[in-house]
Amino acid sequence: MRYLLTAFFFSVVLNAQQTDIKQFNAELKKELTQIYKDDQVYREMMQPNITPERKKQIMTERHLTEADLGARLSEIMNAQDHANLVKVENIIQKYGYPGKSMVGEPENKAVWYVIQHSPEIQKYLPLIKKAADEKELPFRLYAMMLDRKLMQENKEQIYGTQIRSFFTTKDGKTETLSLVWPVKNPDHVNELRKNSGFTQTIEEYAKDVTGMEYRKYTLKEALEIQEKIK
Repeated sequence: MRYLLTAFFFSVVLNAQQTDIKQFNAELKKELTQIYKDDQVYREMMQPNITPERKKQIMTERHLTEADLGARLSEIMNAQDHANLVKVENIIQKYGYPGKSMVGEPENKAVWYVIQHSPEIQKYLPLIKKAADEKELPFRLYAMMLDRKLMQENKEQIYGTQIRSFFTTKDGKTETLSLVWPVKNPDHVNELRKNSGFTQTIEEYAKDVTGMEYRKYTLKEALEIQEKIK
């Protein structure tokens, strides 16, 4: 009898899991997998630590030539971003935000990436917040998008997720200054980051991304740097 009850229990669990899998929109999940890949591939090409083998693989897959690299690669990426945004807006119009319960993970992040890399953050931020509040999307992604919106508006960010790089040319050499965009409450930002799902402190994050120690710039200082380099 105990064996029969155990077998019945596992049968119920297995059937429930299979039902959950069947509830995913398989066609949409597949489309979002490709959208995410298209969003990331050219950005991967721009990473300084990309291996020659991976670079060659991407160039072959995407039919890129040496002439397509450099400034031309940014143009190709921007065109892909625009195409992705059109697809994503159609998906949102049809389904709302395609979250974890609809397409699973990591496909639930694909639409977020496209919007994060688009000029439509302000339009879709409420949708992203709703998805995060409903656990369809990690809250930290909403935090990152909110920070980007605030930085774009030349306001202090909240969670310290956005870094802005300034480039200057002197004596034929390009110099880069990368800074964590000013934070509204720097003394408590690490607590906010931890509660929002980030695993690094702002100091660790700055060091990891920029290679430099974190400096608490004021908004006035950052805007002066930005104005000076324009």
